[in-house]
Amino acid sequence: MFAIILLSEMDQRRNRMRIHRRRLRDNTNPFEMPEERFRELYRLSRDAALILVEEMRPHMRQGQRTTFIPIPVRICAALHFFASGSYQRDVGHDFSAAMSRTMVSRIVAEVSKILQDKLAGKWIKFPREEEYDSIKQRFFNETGFPGVIGAVDCTHVRIQKPNIEIEACYLNRKGYHSKNVQLVCDYNLRILSVIAKFGGSSHDSYIWDGSQVKSLLERRYEVCEPGEHSSWLLGDSGYPLRPYLMTPYRSSSAVDERSYNFIHARTRNCVERLNGVLKSVFRCLKLGLCYSPPAAGRIINACCMLHNFRLRHGLLEEENFQDENDAGDESSFHENASAHLRAATVIRDRIKRNFN
Repeated sequence: MFAIILLSEMDQRRNRMRIHRRRLRDNTNPFEMPEERFRELYRLSRDAALILVEEMRPHMRQGQRTTFIPIPVRICAALHFFASGSYQRDVGHDFSAAMSRTMVSRIVAEVSKILQDKLAGKWIKFPREEEYDSIKQRFFNETGFPGVIGAVDCTHVRIQKPNIEIEACYLNRKGYHSKNVQLVCDYNLRILSVIAKFGGSSHDSYIWDGSQVKSLLERRYEVCEPGEHSSWLLGDSGYPLRPYLMTPYRSSSAVDERSYNFIHARTRNCVERLNGVLKSVFRCLKLGLCYSPPAAGRIINACCMLHNFRLRHGLLEEENFQDENDAGDESSFHENASAHLRAATVIRDRIKRNFN
């Protein structure tokens, strides 16, 4: 009889301890977990995530049923997918509030569309002309290259094989299907422009030729007086030499040309680091996106917006990433001499003499 009473008391004690442990943290609320674990799962601090939730709340679907998943939980589920690159079923099962694969798919689609359509325009902006001086000074202080307002490069993000009609558009020179994403950034790795709508078969120079950044810089150059233009982007040898786009010498035999190419590469390295940071922080971009091309483009744009959001909140981490090397094939781009090309050559030669 005594043994039965003792076992009963021990069982009641275990139940009380279990109830007490459950009160330590609400397992259905991701914001109750420790800060370090939260950053590991979602790549944002809790404070930054709460700010993001409030920005997205007016655009998220609302529900009245008790089974409707709360907005913060849905946003965290999408952030977890962006950060982990796991399949949707794993995200749903590993998450504190388990969800079906279908539900996670809907959440990722909803969140990525809102981040692209509603918030990307706020967080990804090409600088105004009055901001050029501070950007150029930052580049010059770090590398010694004058007049730089950004660096441009393309990187490939793997996607699933599209339908047969458009498959060839997404098959890149490395033999897999991808999106060729053009990025422009400053020295602090802030994304100034992103284009994620072209397939892997598109050449870097083709994407650049149709970009709004190119049109903006070209219009600004046309209204400048001769000799007054002093702002340009840096691109690799896959891009055309222009007064607003400085590229390296293709055959650098002279000492001053080799010096120019060395400092040009060191200055342009910021966009290479950006590619590595993006794919290290948002693993879904590194492991590949099992989505159609339009959906993959929305996810890429969403991750770029979140990168700038993290940068604004002091969350940029550059450890454990590898530089991307997606330089264009030099032999695949040819163009005739033009007035812009001659003017750009004069500018590049003038810069070159500073590095002799």
